[in-house]
Amino acid sequence: MESVRLDKFLWAARFYKTRALAQQMIEAAKVRIDGQPVKPARPIRPGALIELRQGRTRRRIEVLALSDIRGPAPQAQLLYRDLDPPAQAGIFDDED
Repeated sequence: MESVRLDKFLWAARFYKTRALAQQMIEAAKVRIDGQPVKPARPIRPGALIELRQGRTRRRIEVLALSDIRGPAPQAQLLYRDLDPPAQAGIFDDED
C-alpha cells in the first residue's frame, strides 16, 4: 500500500471513533498536513506530518506506516509517532 486516504488513516489509527467524525474534523480545518488545511480524500504516505485537534488538545504526529483497517489500540499505535507526547498524568508530589 503506497498511500491511504487521510480520513481512513485517522480512523484506523484510532484518533476518531468513526470515519464520518474524522471527515467532519478534517472539513472543519481541525486537521492539517504540513500546516495546510486538507480534504478527507487527501492521500498520505509514511513520513507525513499531521497536526490535529481533539477537543482542547493539539497533537502532532508523524505517519510511520499505513492501514485502512481499524485494529486493536496497540496495533494502531505502531502506525504513527507522537511528536507531542501527553504529559504524565496522575503523578503527584507527596509533601505530607
